Amino acid sequence: MSEEDPLTHYGPPLVAVVLALLLSIMVAALTAGQMGGEYQTRALLYAGFVLWVVCGAAVVFAVAQRGEAGRFSAMRVLLWAVSIWLWPAILLRQRNR
Repeated sequence: MSEEDPLTHYGPPLVAVVLALLLSIMVAALTAGQMGGEYQTRALLYAGFVLWVVCGAAVVFAVAQRGEAGRFSAMRVLLWAVSIWLWPAILLRQRNR
């Protein structure tokens, strides 16, 4: 791969955000499954959670990939997974800069 190849620059952040998204989707499924009520209620809650974390993954990747210089690690994936859930705070912080 050459230095001009975008995968050289986006590779580690992209892998981290995809793994964080998969982890977040599993957390969304477990959380929605624990809620009481009918199946339709739990399914709608799960769908809402998934939509939330997909939006979060896009926001976190867009914000973090610019300054991402660290190496890929499990701790980084966990940090990104938490960030995916808290994406509105990250977006507000970026807006205030």
